[in-house]
Parts: sequence; structure tokens; C-alpha cells
Amino acid sequence: MAFIVSSAHDFLMSLPSHLIIDILSRLPAKSLLRCKAVCKHWLHLTSDPYLAKLHLTRSKPGVAIHQSEPSKNLLRLADFDDFHHPTAEIDLQSLSPSPEIVVEGSVKGLLLLRDANYKHEALYVCNPLTREYIVLAAPKQVVRYPSVVTHGFGVTKGSDEFKVVRIYQEREMDPRSGSCLRIPNSECHVYTLGTGEWRAVGDAPFAYDGRLIGQFFRDNLHWLVEDLNGHELISRFDLQNESFHPFPAPFPGRKLLGSVGVLDDCLCLCDNTSNFEVDIWVMKEYGVGKSWTKRFVIRKMPELIGPSFEIVRVLKVLGDGNILLVWADYCVLNYCSKSEVTQEVDMVQSRGPNSVEAMHYVPSLMTLKTFVMEKVVVF
Repeated sequence: MAFIVSSAHDFLMSLPSHLIIDILSRLPAKSLLRCKAVCKHWLHLTSDPYLAKLHLTRSKPGVAIHQSEPSKNLLRLADFDDFHHPTAEIDLQSLSPSPEIVVEGSVKGLLLLRDANYKHEALYVCNPLTREYIVLAAPKQVVRYPSVVTHGFGVTKGSDEFKVVRIYQEREMDPRSGSCLRIPNSECHVYTLGTGEWRAVGDAPFAYDGRLIGQFFRDNLHWLVEDLNGHELISRFDLQNESFHPFPAPFPGRKLLGSVGVLDDCLCLCDNTSNFEVDIWVMKEYGVGKSWTKRFVIRKMPELIGPSFEIVRVLKVLGDGNILLVWADYCVLNYCSKSEVTQEVDMVQSRGPNSVEAMHYVPSLMTLKTFVMEKVVVF
């Protein structure tokens, strides 16, 4: 047996490097990380930036699950069909002791994390597989109610520049209705990874909801926003040109309780306005307002029926037609399209004051050390 293993090893080592890289790029990320320990030659090959790029194109999309409990702050990477057996599990307390870490974006295997504690707000870009992170320069504005802040995370096409967008707004509120009367100050800043600094890119139009994050799709970030008349629309931020543009919502002029997402390579909107159901709208032709179509009507669980102020996000349509939804930061729901029954997904979490977030994630071996101007921390 030892002879056979040795012969197989010798055969692999005799192959040209480009063939070995092609073979390695087809392995699951967890297996590929183990290959680093085989020998110095494989350590060198597995550290090749070309392998990281090739592997990313072949990686199986999965989900990043963030579970926060009073004594735990865990990030689990898993396949959509098996939440209970994660491919990786990371204790975020090794990154920050704060219990208020939230996930604000996921792009090409990198996660944008935010410490939402107003006393020491911080932003991190993290690769959970390579266990590296960068602490972004601290923003100048301090968030105090009724001011709001929201973020988006994306990458430009062609130049592959990773950008974090931060929108900060100071608002004057109607004390009776709670609606926004005026926005005396609205700022947008962009942080390009590798530069080490924020850049002001002008005012951010419209009124933003601090509970929503920018959805990255087709080289743009998208937020569901309001004008000062309370009319809903979508704000689109072009990452390449760093400019805002209005975008048509499914039904202009109607009040929504929704979020923007991506479903089957289409921009979608998940609306939780109804007491009894959640509507999912899909924009079949990107940028064409008339192409909005109501695709799913999901009946709520009995315990969720009634007036709600919670944001619901669509996560994925599974191969069997079932739909995964994220209800605020409380739970993940599974809607069976055949039985039309919605059930809570068991996340193996104790009862109590806990939170659950789930977001699309594609495993990546890209090292953050490619951003030479940043201080990379290994945890």
C-alpha cells in the first residue's frame, strides 16, 4: 500500500505545474487547504493567485451563517443542502470580542463584517477560509439616532477593484408619525481595498433604511429607498463610475416593507407588507420597469401572521422548488412549494436572545495580502 501511495505521489509530482493547478482547482476548498501541508512544492502551487482565481470559477456556491448567542459568536460556512455539517466554523470572538458583529456583504469569497456598537463602530473585510481580515479605517461620522448608516460591498468588472460603500444620513423626524421630514446631511464614501482610505463621492440621494444593505448585482449596488413623499423606489449605485441612479420598483407610489435580493440571476424584491403572506417579485429584464413580475406568494407560518415590521430576504430557490427565506435576524424559513407550508429551519441553536443571519457565499482562496496597502491580520 505504501508503494502505491508513493507511486501516485511521484506521478502527480511529475506532472507539469499547470496540470496540477487544474486538478487542484476542482477540489473543494476545505480539501485544497489540506494540500498546503503536503510538501513545499504544493504549498507554492496552492499559493498561486491563478489557482485562487480558477478555483473561484469552479467553487460550489454555499451559504455563510452567522449565529450570535450571549456566549457565542459563530460564523459557519455550509452547503445549501446541509446546514448541520458546515465545511468551516469560525469563532468571531477571535476577530472581535464585540457581540454586535453583523454580516453586511459577501462578494467572491470575501465578507464585509460590521461591529454595530455605536461606541466603537468598525468595519472588517474577512476571508473566513484563509482566516485573514483587514480593519478598514474608522469612519469620521458617529451614528446616533435619528441618523442612519448603511453599507454595500461589491467588485468592479474588469479591474476587479473591491469597494465598500458607506452611506450616512442625518435626518429630522416627525415626532408624531415618525416619518422623515428632512435630510440636512447625506454623505457617500467609498473605500477601495488596497488604498487604506475613504473617499467622499458626493451626496446620497433619497432616504435609506439602516436595516437594509446594498445588494450587489450586475456591477451595481441596490437599495430599496424612499423619497421624502414616502414613495418607494430602488437606488442603484454604479461601482465603476461611483454614481447614483434611480431604478424602477414594481409598484411606484406604494408603501413597502421589503428588501432587494437576487433570485435565479434576476434582481428581486421580497415584500412583507401583507399580514398573511410574503410576495416575491422578479425583474425579468434588468433595468426594465415593466418586466417586474410577481413570481411567488408565500404563506406565513401561523405564529408570524399579523402586522409585522420585519425585513424578510429571499435566500435561494432549492432544486426541489423549496424557497429559503431569512426572517429579519431571527430565523431561516423553508417554504415548500408543493404543500405551500412554511417551516423554520433547525439551525442547531439554543433558545434565548439569539440572532441568525444567512447570506450567499462562494468559497475563495484569495489572500488579502494582495492588497498591499492594508494591514492583514491572521486569526
